Amino acid sequence: MTHYPLLFARRERVEGDGFIARVGISGRVLLTEEDGEFWVEGVNPGGMAANGKSANEALAQFCQDYLAVLFDIASDAKDFDGFREEVKRFFDDTSRPALREWEEAVQQVKAGEVDAEWLTKRPAETKLGVEVTLFSQPAATNNDLGEMALAA
Repeated sequence: MTHYPLLFARRERVEGDGFIARVGISGRVLLTEEDGEFWVEGVNPGGMAANGKSANEALAQFCQDYLAVLFDIASDAKDFDGFREEVKRFFDDTSRPALREWEEAVQQVKAGEVDAEWLTKRPAETKLGVEVTLFSQPAATNNDLGEMALAA
Protein backbone atom coordinates (compact mmCIF):
# COMPACT_ATOMS: atom_id res chain seq x y z
CA MET A 1 0.00 0.00 0.00
CA THR A 2 1.38 3.39 -1.00
CA HIS A 3 0.23 6.70 0.51
CA TYR A 4 0.64 9.99 -1.37
CA PRO A 5 0.20 13.15 0.74
CA LEU A 6 -1.38 15.71 -1.57
CA LEU A 7 -2.09 19.40 -1.32
CA PHE A 8 -5.56 20.12 -2.70
CA ALA A 9 -6.20 23.55 -4.24
CA ARG A 10 -9.48 24.50 -5.90
CA ARG A 11 -11.49 27.58 -6.73
CA GLU A 12 -15.17 26.99 -7.35
CA ARG A 13 -18.08 29.23 -8.21
CA VAL A 14 -21.19 28.35 -6.24
CA GLU A 15 -24.66 29.84 -6.55
CA GLY A 16 -27.07 30.03 -3.65
CA ASP A 17 -30.44 31.69 -3.19
CA GLY A 18 -29.65 35.37 -3.75
CA PHE A 19 -25.86 35.12 -4.02
CA ILE A 20 -22.96 33.86 -6.11
CA ALA A 21 -19.80 32.98 -4.20
CA ARG A 22 -16.26 31.93 -4.97
CA VAL A 23 -14.81 29.28 -2.69
CA GLY A 24 -11.03 29.05 -2.73
CA ILE A 25 -9.52 26.17 -0.82
CA SER A 26 -6.00 25.06 0.04
CA GLY A 27 -6.40 21.76 1.80
CA ARG A 28 -4.90 18.30 2.18
CA VAL A 29 -5.93 14.88 0.91
CA LEU A 30 -4.37 11.44 1.16
CA LEU A 31 -4.21 9.35 -2.02
CA THR A 32 -3.77 5.63 -1.34
CA GLU A 33 -3.01 2.90 -3.84
CA GLU A 34 -3.97 -0.57 -2.69
CA ASP A 35 -4.52 -3.73 -4.77
CA GLY A 36 -5.04 -1.80 -8.02
CA GLU A 37 -7.59 0.57 -6.47
CA PHE A 38 -7.03 4.23 -5.62
CA TRP A 39 -8.69 6.01 -2.71
CA VAL A 40 -8.69 9.70 -1.86
CA GLU A 41 -9.48 10.66 1.73
CA GLY A 42 -9.95 14.24 2.82
CA VAL A 43 -7.82 15.58 5.67
CA ASN A 44 -8.98 19.22 5.35
CA PRO A 45 -11.80 19.04 4.57
CA GLY A 46 -12.27 15.78 6.43
CA GLY A 47 -15.14 13.37 6.20
CA MET A 48 -14.92 12.85 2.44
CA ALA A 49 -13.57 9.96 0.41
CA ALA A 50 -13.66 8.79 -3.21
CA ASN A 51 -12.18 5.94 -5.18
CA GLY A 52 -11.34 4.93 -8.72
CA LYS A 53 -9.40 2.49 -10.86
CA SER A 54 -6.66 5.09 -11.42
CA ALA A 55 -5.27 7.98 -9.41
CA ASN A 56 -6.76 10.48 -11.86
CA GLU A 57 -10.18 8.83 -11.69
CA ALA A 58 -10.17 8.85 -7.88
CA LEU A 59 -9.00 12.48 -7.75
CA ALA A 60 -11.62 13.56 -10.31
CA GLN A 61 -14.35 11.83 -8.29
CA PHE A 62 -13.13 13.50 -5.10
CA CYS A 63 -13.26 16.92 -6.78
CA GLN A 64 -16.77 16.25 -8.09
CA ASP A 65 -17.94 15.10 -4.64
CA TYR A 66 -16.34 18.16 -3.03
CA LEU A 67 -18.24 20.44 -5.40
CA ALA A 68 -21.47 18.55 -4.66
CA VAL A 69 -20.97 19.22 -0.94
CA LEU A 70 -20.55 22.93 -1.65
CA PHE A 71 -23.75 22.87 -3.71
CA ASP A 72 -25.59 21.14 -0.84
CA ILE A 73 -24.35 23.76 1.63
CA ALA A 74 -25.48 26.52 -0.76
CA SER A 75 -28.94 25.02 -1.18
CA ASP A 76 -29.42 24.92 2.61
CA ALA A 77 -27.99 28.40 3.29
CA LYS A 78 -30.42 31.21 3.95
CA ASP A 79 -27.90 33.84 2.80
CA PHE A 80 -24.25 34.41 1.90
CA ASP A 81 -23.09 34.79 5.51
CA GLY A 82 -24.68 31.47 6.46
CA PHE A 83 -23.07 29.83 3.44
CA ARG A 84 -19.64 31.19 4.36
CA GLU A 85 -19.96 29.96 7.95
CA GLU A 86 -20.97 26.45 6.90
CA VAL A 87 -18.19 26.19 4.30
CA LYS A 88 -15.62 27.19 6.93
CA ARG A 89 -17.06 24.66 9.38
CA PHE A 90 -16.87 21.97 6.65
CA PHE A 91 -13.24 22.83 5.86
CA ASP A 92 -12.21 22.93 9.53
CA ASP A 93 -13.60 19.43 10.15
CA THR A 94 -10.17 17.75 10.11
CA SER A 95 -9.96 13.96 9.91
CA ARG A 96 -7.45 13.17 12.68
CA PRO A 97 -6.72 9.58 11.50
CA ALA A 98 -6.15 10.78 7.92
CA LEU A 99 -3.96 13.62 9.22
CA ARG A 100 -1.68 11.15 11.02
CA GLU A 101 -1.37 9.03 7.85
CA TRP A 102 -0.79 12.19 5.76
CA GLU A 103 2.04 13.33 8.05
CA GLU A 104 3.65 9.86 7.95
CA ALA A 105 3.39 9.88 4.14
CA VAL A 106 5.09 13.30 4.01
CA GLN A 107 8.01 11.82 5.92
CA GLN A 108 8.21 8.99 3.37
CA VAL A 109 8.30 11.54 0.53
CA LYS A 110 11.02 13.54 2.29
CA ALA A 111 13.04 10.34 2.83
CA GLY A 112 12.78 9.52 -0.89
CA GLU A 113 10.70 6.38 -0.26
CA VAL A 114 7.64 7.70 -2.16
CA ASP A 115 7.54 9.80 -5.30
CA ALA A 116 4.94 10.76 -7.89
CA GLU A 117 6.64 12.13 -11.01
CA TRP A 118 3.24 13.01 -12.46
CA LEU A 119 2.68 15.68 -9.78
CA THR A 120 4.37 18.97 -9.03
CA LYS A 121 5.86 19.20 -5.56
CA ARG A 122 5.08 21.82 -2.94
CA PRO A 123 6.30 22.22 0.64
CA ALA A 124 4.15 20.23 3.05
CA GLU A 125 4.01 23.35 5.23
CA THR A 126 2.05 25.23 2.54
CA LYS A 127 -0.56 27.45 4.20
CA LEU A 128 -3.99 25.84 4.48
CA GLY A 129 -7.27 27.66 4.46
CA VAL A 130 -10.55 28.45 2.82
CA GLU A 131 -11.73 31.79 1.49
CA VAL A 132 -15.34 32.44 0.64
CA THR A 133 -16.03 35.68 -1.21
CA LEU A 134 -19.13 37.22 -2.69
CA PHE A 135 -18.96 37.71 -6.45
CA SER A 136 -19.36 41.35 -7.37
CA GLN A 137 -17.29 41.64 -10.53
CA PRO A 138 -17.45 38.50 -12.68
CA ALA A 139 -14.39 38.20 -14.96
CA ALA A 140 -12.69 35.50 -17.01
CA THR A 141 -9.59 35.91 -14.84
CA ASN A 142 -11.57 34.34 -11.97
CA ASN A 143 -11.53 30.97 -13.76
CA ASP A 144 -9.14 28.42 -12.26
CA LEU A 145 -8.92 24.64 -12.60
CA GLY A 146 -7.14 24.10 -9.29
CA GLU A 147 -4.32 21.63 -8.77
CA MET A 148 -3.06 18.64 -6.85
CA ALA A 149 0.56 18.63 -5.71
CA LEU A 150 2.67 16.11 -3.81
CA ALA A 151 3.49 17.43 -0.33
CA ALA A 152 7.23 17.26 0.13
